[in-house]
Amino acid sequence: MLKTLVIGAQNIDIFAHAESDCTLNDSNSARIYMAFGGVACNIVTNIALLGNKVSFLTVFGNDTFSSPAKTNLQNLSIDIHQSLDVKNERNSIYMAVMDKDNDLFIGLNDMAITDHLNVAFFEEKADFISGFDLLVLDTNLRQDALEYLLKTYSDKQLILDAVSAEKVVKLNGLLQYITLLKLNVRELKALSDKESVEERVDDLLNRGLEKILLTNSGNEIIYKSTVEQINAMPLEVTEIVNTSGAGDAFLGGFVHGLMHKMSSSQCLEIAKKSAYLTLRSSSSTNTNISLSEIEKL
Repeated sequence: MLKTLVIGAQNIDIFAHAESDCTLNDSNSARIYMAFGGVACNIVTNIALLGNKVSFLTVFGNDTFSSPAKTNLQNLSIDIHQSLDVKNERNSIYMAVMDKDNDLFIGLNDMAITDHLNVAFFEEKADFISGFDLLVLDTNLRQDALEYLLKTYSDKQLILDAVSAEKVVKLNGLLQYITLLKLNVRELKALSDKESVEERVDDLLNRGLEKILLTNSGNEIIYKSTVEQINAMPLEVTEIVNTSGAGDAFLGGFVHGLMHKMSSSQCLEIAKKSAYLTLRSSSSTNTNISLSEIEKL
């Protein structure tokens, strides 16, 4: 099994689910709750829930949110012993307002603490990072930190999550160092000005990206490399509870397959099923995800 390290953000998620159409500049009835999240955190959580030993390099503050965020990861047996603790800093927080159909209406984030995951910090952790076969990164990291990690560890499998259309542009000029990039059609458009989805996918591969994993909500998934292409439909979900975190579960499931050296089609099947289970959960991670639950689908 490939030894895997996830590097990136963790945060407290605050979700507000509107009970009717949202009205701006007014009070709206909603169901509000908190959960543990962050793209990298969601990915590493899903990898752990699928029964894998995995490590996580992230940053914590020292406010009231920081301690439970850390305890949650430790309870999942995720190794965080090399992560950074910053005094007098707020933990990273993400607030999402979901519309009555459970789609994201607006998201707000306070992630300034993530800037502490900088080049100097990663240089200090060089011996630790070097001990892994596969690195999973998210684009919440600073651009200089991403560039440092991609160029320094180009001999490893480097898996990137685009996170958002705004943040994925950090990867312009770095595609040739990336083993696999997971993104959606909006993020793809931010990286390529070609006319069609197919042309944009090929554009990224022509610019040096080794493999691309493209999702499009409930539409066709495209996995493509220079030697292989798989087009597949996601599993149909009759009742979506929450769309937040499904993409992270998808990548977590795919990474599980990579860790166990499965074929691309096998990795894709686990990814699809992980996303399906997460869409049926009220949180950005479904704590009931397991290999046994995957096998039932």
